[in-house]
Amino acid sequence: MISERDIAEKFTVIWRQNFPLLTPNFIRVFNEAQLTKVNSHAIETNDEVRYDLVSETAFNLSEQLFRNKITVDEFLSKSENLKELISRTAKSIWSTGNYDQNDLTISESELVDVKLISVNILEFIDELNGTNVEFRPTLKGYGFIPDLEADLSVDNTLFEIKTVKRNFKSSDLKQLFIYLALRQVSNAPNWQYAGLYNPRKGTYGTFNVSNLIFNLTGGSSPNETFENLLNGLIRDIEIDSKF
Repeated sequence: MISERDIAEKFTVIWRQNFPLLTPNFIRVFNEAQLTKVNSHAIETNDEVRYDLVSETAFNLSEQLFRNKITVDEFLSKSENLKELISRTAKSIWSTGNYDQNDLTISESELVDVKLISVNILEFIDELNGTNVEFRPTLKGYGFIPDLEADLSVDNTLFEIKTVKRNFKSSDLKQLFIYLALRQVSNAPNWQYAGLYNPRKGTYGTFNVSNLIFNLTGGSSPNETFENLLNGLIRDIEIDSKF
């Protein structure tokens, strides 16, 4: 089953046809001029941690803390909470089941990262002061694209969270476009704004969806662009599957 990351990182011709102005220079300007500092503390990178496990565990933890209105210390006061959290996270990121009990043992430095990242995510949500916060908004699939879950919806803004030590790149924006395109063909109203947030660096950037699509396509509307994107992706995968 193809994932949104695969779609965002492949199908180069389709992406170039639909977003001809999504260039390396645009991404460079976005990273240099369009980001806002939101968190009080950035989190130093540590090469000894498993970034995939730490990032996903921190996101899952922040969701539980937000929903249950408890602190990190309150959650961790029961050792079984952490064990269940790690186990559930492992099943989602290592879906083939190719891991053992040792992989579920989290180091002290990894736990520190998990706690700091989750605190930053909650601080980010608090700073946005939204009235309708939804973790993992679901999106119905289209063609070969399966049902997907985005990261975070705050009022009329959809955020993609990238807990990384690098700058944002074009595939991050493309993931957002996939979610927005799927929302476009559903019965639900689409998000008016979208953005990227990095809790490790403590920075984020948002944009008006209609304005950005207009600028990256040379004048097209979101409706037209997202419809062309989805149909182009489906045609491309159908052609590939025949050979």
